[in-house]
Amino acid sequence: MQEEIEFIYIGWCNGVNKGVANDKVWTAFKAGGAYYAGWGARGKTIRFKKHYDEFELKDLMRKKQRKYKEVDAFMLFSILPDFKEQVASKLTIDILTNSVMPALL
Repeated sequence: MQEEIEFIYIGWCNGVNKGVANDKVWTAFKAGGAYYAGWGARGKTIRFKKHYDEFELKDLMRKKQRKYKEVDAFMLFSILPDFKEQVASKLTIDILTNSVMPALL
């Protein structure tokens, strides 16, 4: 994906909850004029969902903020230095193979 990714929200869930260890991110971002949510655990496949507009994405983002601590890009890239590149390459492949989950009507 050639377009720059503009992160709207980066959330990090790291710790133990009910005996289950978590180490995952949930992101909201704009790329190529479209809005996406991207999420995944460290070392796992990143998944994406396309959203129709920023308002729909921000509504979902408010719900995710209950479970994910907001971090800035510097912190995220300190923990996962190649995260942005992983998102860009995986999203390009998903777009080309038509495997991005569509937004619900």
